[in-house]
Amino acid sequence: MIMLTPAPITRTGVAERLGIEFLSFASLKKAGLKLWLGGWLFHILLGLTILTHIITIFFPRIWVGIGYTYYELAGYAGIVFAAVISFLLFRRLLQANVRYVSRYPDYFLILLILSVVFVGDYTRTFGKLDMETVSNYLYGLLIFQPTLPPANFAFLTHLLLAQFFLMYIPFSKVSHFIGWVLAPTMNQRNNPRARWHRNPWNPVVESESWESYAARFQRELEELGPGGERR
Repeated sequence: MIMLTPAPITRTGVAERLGIEFLSFASLKKAGLKLWLGGWLFHILLGLTILTHIITIFFPRIWVGIGYTYYELAGYAGIVFAAVISFLLFRRLLQANVRYVSRYPDYFLILLILSVVFVGDYTRTFGKLDMETVSNYLYGLLIFQPTLPPANFAFLTHLLLAQFFLMYIPFSKVSHFIGWVLAPTMNQRNNPRARWHRNPWNPVVESESWESYAARFQRELEELGPGGERR
């Protein structure tokens, strides 16, 4: 395997490189500042949204400890999240070179994520949803003791879209987050001169050392010149 050079030569350096890439998306910046900013904000807000959902649904008492101001800020983050997704959508529609390489699954994925976020923002702001009922319902699913879901159309729509999105992940480009860790070009050390990287699935190939090869073809090599080079 060939690493993306310049690459670190120690495992600590590899971990640092992966961490920097995970937090800053440094390689994406080469494609353009606007795309980098949109992509970085998208992933940061996605992580914040997932964290907020986990706290709100399964650990609601945490908000009492840290204050509901952060809960309200998370709501505004959802609105910004929808704006960032809209920017990525319009970029695909309006930028000629991006539109040329875009296919129907690309638009479908963005529209699906935008639908999940938009309905979620609506549910949070206007849905008049009892979060305790939602917490009990989802926690019941987690421990295999289901209860009736809240009779709230906005919430049920948001839940249905989110479930469809989760099922669609393995068949979409969203699964690229797995390759971030598994990519050999990113997670290997730059030490091919010191260590031979061999794929475990490669067939066994018989090899011969230079000393054995030189001894077997000594006369032919001497005819070529000093060191086996042509005169």
